[in-house]
Amino acid sequence: MTNRRHIEQEHENHERWLISYADMVTLLFALFVLLFAISQVNQKKFDELSTSLAVAFGTVINVSDGNDSILPEAGDNVTLNSTPPVDVPAIVVPDIMPRLQEQVSTAMSTPDTVDGVKASLAVQAAVAAEAADQATLNKAELALASAVSSAGLSGKVVLSREERGLVVTLLVDDVIFPPHSATLQSGGSDAIRALIPAIKDSGSQLIVEGHTNTAPVQPINFPSDWELSSARAGAVARFLNSEGEVARSRMHVAGYADTSPLVPESDPDHLRLNRRVAIVLASGLTDEQRSLLDGARVASEISNGNNGQ
Repeated sequence: MTNRRHIEQEHENHERWLISYADMVTLLFALFVLLFAISQVNQKKFDELSTSLAVAFGTVINVSDGNDSILPEAGDNVTLNSTPPVDVPAIVVPDIMPRLQEQVSTAMSTPDTVDGVKASLAVQAAVAAEAADQATLNKAELALASAVSSAGLSGKVVLSREERGLVVTLLVDDVIFPPHSATLQSGGSDAIRALIPAIKDSGSQLIVEGHTNTAPVQPINFPSDWELSSARAGAVARFLNSEGEVARSRMHVAGYADTSPLVPESDPDHLRLNRRVAIVLASGLTDEQRSLLDGARVASEISNGNNGQ
């Protein structure tokens, strides 16, 4: 009788899936550890970068609370110019776009940008020069007014402001110059001597002008009123140089005869008022600066007129 071996059927292992599951869990754990590791920010270096950018640009954008990422994510509430939360680092973004857009717009609307900038700078320089010039003349006017009052010259010396500068008018009478003469009298010397400190300290260029009146009288010692008025202006300039040590390079002399009257002949006192010597403390502005200032004022008036409409 043949012995038959009983062959036992091998049982199937139903727990093999645990090996694959454990491998998957291990891989996922390693993946999350790696992601966590690379997501960490060096807080110290990040704070140093944030501070440096904040000092450079000054405009701060803050990330919403609870977001430790450098970049804002969807749904984050990003605010401008607000106080950063205590536990959230500040991200700095330069707020330059409005200024950049304005500059580009100006450049595009100006046919010649370089010339436009140069013209603007020239106007600014002219405005600054005008302010300094007016300050100098104001100081000289105060000093001269004080000297006129102290010396009792109120009826003989007149101060006035013109575009060309500060005009010191000495009304010529027999005390200053004798009739038909360019010899400076002692009374005239005393009057001018009282004005010398203020004139000298002003530092302005001086124009000494001689004027005569329209009296139909021929000068005795001079061919015409041109020579007489010029000689009287020269006598005042010489006195300023010799007595007041005013540099010759600061002075110019001109004789106008009766061509530039102070008052019209219809004035009852025109003969006395028009017979004079004027010392002009000249403005330091150049013709170019005056032209720039005039143009700027016209442009400002036009602009204000348009705004008013």
